[in-house]
Amino acid sequence: MNAPNEGFAESVARFKSEVSAAVTRAHRASAEAKDKLGQFLRDNSTLAAQARDGRLKVDPGELTDPATRERAARFRRERGLPVEEYPPAAELVADKPAPPPPPPVPVEDPDAEHEPVVIERDEPLPARPEPAAEPVAEQRPPRRGPKPDRRPPEDDDGYFADQQILLEGG
Repeated sequence: MNAPNEGFAESVARFKSEVSAAVTRAHRASAEAKDKLGQFLRDNSTLAAQARDGRLKVDPGELTDPATRERAARFRRERGLPVEEYPPAAELVADKPAPPPPPPVPVEDPDAEHEPVVIERDEPLPARPEPAAEPVAEQRPPRRGPKPDRRPPEDDDGYFADQQILLEGG
């Protein structure tokens, strides 16, 4: 006999299992996020050190505009956060060498694919045998009588009826 709370106990056990699995997934996600944040902070510190030392060179399109730089510094100061001083943006721009000249455009020769290829041989080609005379086809005597009807039937029933009439002779 089933106990009245047996179904409830199974539901509670299933719920606890699902909560435990969710907590485990949350711990893993948190650990992954901490790892990504740590890597981002390390990369950011490396770039900041290179900018302070003058080793970081960027394209002009990668520079932050001065108004945005000032707003970010003001935001940090208002909240008591440290504000690092970096060299002016003009010093961070990489001196670009002159771009290499574009490769020459090949001129297409319309006759290039159609030029004959000549292969020189050391020995002459062997003589080709003469083709044999074509055999004359046998002449069949002309057929006498009416030509058979070779048109495809339009209606299968009519075709079979015609065949039956021809076979019975009627």
